[in-house]
Amino acid sequence: MKIIRKMTALLLGLTAAAACIGIAYYLIVTGGTRLQPERLQTTEETARVVDARGVQISDISLKNANRSARIEELPDHVRQAFIAAEDKNFYRHRGLDCGGMARALWKNLRARSFRQGASTISQQLVKNTHLSGEKTIRRKLKEIKLARQLERRYTKDEILSMYLNTIYFGHACYGIASAADFYFGKDAAALDPAESATLAAVIRSPNRYSPLIDGEKCRAVRDGVLRRMRGLGFLTEQEYAAALARPLPQARPEGRRAESYLDAVFAELEALPVFSPYAMRGGYTIHTYMDAELQHYAEQLRTDADRSGKSLLVAENQSRGVLAWFATEGNVRRQPGSLLKPLAVYAPAIEENLLSPATPVLDKKENFGGYSPSNYREDYAGYISARRALAESRNVPAVRILNELGLERAEGYLDRLGLPLRDGDKNLSLALGGMTKGYTLPELGGAYAALACGGKYAPLAFIRKIEDSQGRTIYERKSAAASAFSEDTAALMNDMLRTAARSGTAKKLAALPYEICGKTGTAGTEAGNTDAWAIAYTSEHLLGVWMGNADNARTDISGGGLPCHYAALLAKHIYADAKPKAFPRCADVVRCRLDSVSYERDHVVRAAAPQQPQRYTFTELFRACNLPASASSLFTEPRARAEISVQNGRICIDLCLTEYYEYRIKRRVNGEERLLADGFCESRVIDKDVCAGQRYTYTVTPFYRSDDGKLIYGTELTLPSVYIRKPSPPPSDWWRQ
Repeated sequence: MKIIRKMTALLLGLTAAAACIGIAYYLIVTGGTRLQPERLQTTEETARVVDARGVQISDISLKNANRSARIEELPDHVRQAFIAAEDKNFYRHRGLDCGGMARALWKNLRARSFRQGASTISQQLVKNTHLSGEKTIRRKLKEIKLARQLERRYTKDEILSMYLNTIYFGHACYGIASAADFYFGKDAAALDPAESATLAAVIRSPNRYSPLIDGEKCRAVRDGVLRRMRGLGFLTEQEYAAALARPLPQARPEGRRAESYLDAVFAELEALPVFSPYAMRGGYTIHTYMDAELQHYAEQLRTDADRSGKSLLVAENQSRGVLAWFATEGNVRRQPGSLLKPLAVYAPAIEENLLSPATPVLDKKENFGGYSPSNYREDYAGYISARRALAESRNVPAVRILNELGLERAEGYLDRLGLPLRDGDKNLSLALGGMTKGYTLPELGGAYAALACGGKYAPLAFIRKIEDSQGRTIYERKSAAASAFSEDTAALMNDMLRTAARSGTAKKLAALPYEICGKTGTAGTEAGNTDAWAIAYTSEHLLGVWMGNADNARTDISGGGLPCHYAALLAKHIYADAKPKAFPRCADVVRCRLDSVSYERDHVVRAAAPQQPQRYTFTELFRACNLPASASSLFTEPRARAEISVQNGRICIDLCLTEYYEYRIKRRVNGEERLLADGFCESRVIDKDVCAGQRYTYTVTPFYRSDDGKLIYGTELTLPSVYIRKPSPPPSDWWRQ
């Protein structure tokens, strides 16, 4: 018993000592920590956004987003949604949820990391307004002390009111009044249960759960909030069912559409590791790449033919910075259509040495394991070059190439271009841009910029750097580009897309007096088009256009029409005073003379012979590591093919390839040699001057004339000798027969 008492006393002593140490540590760490009531209110000091010249962006300020909502004016379900989502015991505890903190502590100890905090609404309020977001014991202890001070000074409704008016909802929205206006275009007092639950879901991670960023994730979290509201008795079964059926917001209110660039800035800002929505309200300066004059031009650009919403993008290739961005429908994610062909099909196939611009591809209706794509207007051209197939954006050749390349390899290249695939996208319709969700215009623009920059990929960006109120740089963009394609592959793709801009689907760019690449795309169904795209780029800038509607309403616009026209207008404006430089030439890309006879007759790519006449050749670009494996035998060493026969007492020589060769034909009989032909011949040469009882021997030598007039002779061919028999006399009684 004495041992037990001693051990108990020792344990109690250690516990008391630990408690004393803990209390002492708490007092030391939190010494001087005081609640500052002025920080609990909406501040007027916010992040400042400036253009590329350091000038504050006109008519854009976060101050206008800071509005307050009176707690007594909000419907009960607004408060209940946030209580259900964040702190179900809010009205019962005194600032701390001790049971929740104990559970979180146990889980954190097991995980050996700070994964859960079990913060109450009171703790969240003081953390957001008074402390940093670091996950440390020191910060947590200060949070606990401030939460206790908060609870002693204010009522629960006052605390909840301050919380709702300062919490960050994403898209530069601070407070529920601003969020209700941005997401739903209404006053916070008019929010219904589903909308309240949506906002309660968003605050968990605005960059992940915003309905404008990922509707699926937002709906899942929103529905979870609604379930908890029902479980706590805040909603009846009927109200719960009705709220679940409510749609998420799809488009932003009209009043924010003119602020496209700012919306994109804050979307990017929220994804940065340094981002803290509450710290950023302390006088930070966000430096962007915006060209204010170009941004104004893009916002005002319109034509009488506009029949849908649109997005316009201009970026600088070298920095990958977005100079102008205007989107009437928001940064929508849509099917890219044929805009994906260069990225998912042609460039990967060239990189894998499966393709060159000259490669003949069969453009013919075909079934690929149950998938049977069609060309526009069911127009098929037979064997055509890969260059022409891409320029004219033909569907069947693209699917044929992707089928040969393989979906796994195509996916790998798209990953390198910042264009990941969903599981439902991994099929041959990918060649035509058929996808479940698709991509945004800035995402596709970044991928095309990789082609303009020698195959090096880096995503487009709106933010150049961020400075704090003291002028210290806390973030600066490092556009370290990673290789997506080899430089020679990018150079070939640029040349092929210049053809598309000169004579293909992007030919509205053809009148521009400088090197420009272009690609168009159109997506839709048999009922009509839904999306029309055009991307053009020079050596210096990338221009992107999307046209369509946020609600997927049909349009008769195609990529080669208005979108391509807008891209041309943007280019004319940018280069009004000076033309862009030509694309740099790649040393690993070579021009090769090819044999047009083999190409047209056999659909095989062969190099031309050294002295092959120009009329039988054409030139094309190749990667130096993927030059044609063979040369034309037709003109390397001409070889004759001929047959000899006797018909009606005359000797006939049938020649091949007379459209390419001239022939020297000699006849030998009785030791004498005679020249029968020397030049162009018909396919049949007839020797009429023959006598019976004689044996004739013929030699045939093909030759052609080089462009400088030199005669190139082939191997002499000796034909089988022919004997002309004497006619037999008729029998004496022929008349009886």
